[in-house]
Amino acid sequence: MATAAVVLLALSACGVPAASTHSGAPTPTAACPSAGTEPLPTNCVPYDGDAAMAANETYRQRGKLSPDVQAELNQHIAPAVEALQKLPRPATADTVTAAFNGLHLKEVQTDDGGTGVRFGVTVPSGGCLFGFVPDQGDVTVQAGGGIMDGGCLEMFGH
Repeated sequence: MATAAVVLLALSACGVPAASTHSGAPTPTAACPSAGTEPLPTNCVPYDGDAAMAANETYRQRGKLSPDVQAELNQHIAPAVEALQKLPRPATADTVTAAFNGLHLKEVQTDDGGTGVRFGVTVPSGGCLFGFVPDQGDVTVQAGGGIMDGGCLEMFGH
């Protein structure tokens, strides 16, 4: 008898339409840039175009390092500059990688853009070395945190 009551109770809701949650307002169908002063059409979800464009560039930003980690990382700059300056020019991705491997730095990312080799190197104690070995001129090496996309070498055209 108890089973029949449960079945009847469950079936009693069949065929009864659920309460409508539709408010009568149109459902947004588009994202519309908002200048903040004009009213938007009712079918739009507002967004700040300038803020969206700025957020699109956050992948390039480098993480923050503690002063202690930054100080330790800075100690790698002079040996890296010295090793890279000794490379025959034009340097290649392979010769730049070999120079860092000679400094016991094994995680090296490179990008040869035709005018030199950009690099990003993970330092095991924390942080990155990054810079450029131009076909002609002085090598640049900087130290800082990894980029938000991951790794140490910022890629262009992302």
